[in-house]
Amino acid sequence: MRMLIFGVGRVGASLARYASHLGNSVEVVSHAKASSDRTMVAALVGNADLIAAAIPDDRIAAWRAEWSGAIAGKTAIHFSGARSFDGLRSYHPLYSFPPEPLAPQIMGRIAIAREEGAPAFASILPGATNPEFVVRAADRAYYHALAVLSGNFAAHLWNETAKGFSARFGLPPEEILGSYLAGVVDRFQESPFDSLTGPVARRDAETVAANLAALAGEPRLKALYEAFLVSAWPDRPGAAGNAR
Repeated sequence: MRMLIFGVGRVGASLARYASHLGNSVEVVSHAKASSDRTMVAALVGNADLIAAAIPDDRIAAWRAEWSGAIAGKTAIHFSGARSFDGLRSYHPLYSFPPEPLAPQIMGRIAIAREEGAPAFASILPGATNPEFVVRAADRAYYHALAVLSGNFAAHLWNETAKGFSARFGLPPEEILGSYLAGVVDRFQESPFDSLTGPVARRDAETVAANLAALAGEPRLKALYEAFLVSAWPDRPGAAGNAR
């Protein structure tokens, strides 16, 4: 199978390595290359069996409009989890990609959120071993919101607390927090619907109050903690609107 990938970012690089490992012929085109040598790129499009737009969501519509004639009648896909585009099928990899290409063994374990009506991922990328599930059109925004909350928001929390550990205690957060956060992931894998630990899980109001007081000088961190309480312990004694 001959595959052409537009985009040399994190997803494109990992996908190219994975597809090549599976025995497929892969070409990768950067934005600069597509702009500077359209004739050559058009020839690559013409020879490809599968065309993948591994580019930011806000550029996919323009990319499709620019190459619509060349890709007409071909299998063309994109990787946006939130948006749909006529003539393109969505296969969203539910993963946080690093700058360097992933090992194929890791790439093959990443779950793919497939657009409703799209063929199985393994049928368009021969040899793919990814688990996959279908997301209906009406559920795409909801699915992506869950992905943002569970991944991007969690990463933001970890980034912000890492800054606190580093600034206040002079500790290398990657060494200090690594095993702690790995334990958080382990507890989730053991009990994905009930893995919360700590003072909120045990309803320790005195410790929570002390936490909030300690964060008084850092309003952004305190606001994050308070948002956590609103969701995880809405009937907490002393909370706004709760007389108990």
